[in-house]
Amino acid sequence: MVALERVGISVEKYSAFEIDKYAIRVSMKNYPQIEHFGNVFKGDFTRFQGYDLLIGGSPCTYWSVAKKNREKSCDGEGFKLFMEYVRALKESKCRYFLYENNYSIHDDIKSEISRQLGVQPIMINSALVSAQMRKRCYW
Repeated sequence: MVALERVGISVEKYSAFEIDKYAIRVSMKNYPQIEHFGNVFKGDFTRFQGYDLLIGGSPCTYWSVAKKNREKSCDGEGFKLFMEYVRALKESKCRYFLYENNYSIHDDIKSEISRQLGVQPIMINSALVSAQMRKRCYW
């Protein structure tokens, strides 16, 4: 919501799938108009047909080099979460999408994400727009 506001994109409706109670609380305080739908695994994304944009990023903790024994293949929890994003994209039939995750994803996972979404990622360092030095992949 912050990014869309900063670039001047008006938002008619914003729906979110989130299970972290603190993240939900912060977004509800700052943007009470956001509709919250909870667990992505229980989502019926056909109800969002007509939306223009799907933005998402599954938790990077599964794939980050900072995690000991990170997932390096497409059969773990991180990839299951990513596939919910793919399901949301297909069921909602959004016109545009933006998927984000960390740059250090194993190449096999990065390749499969690219195959599923039909585009290659671009790398943008968060230092471009924030005080964080974090390389991120955007599809």
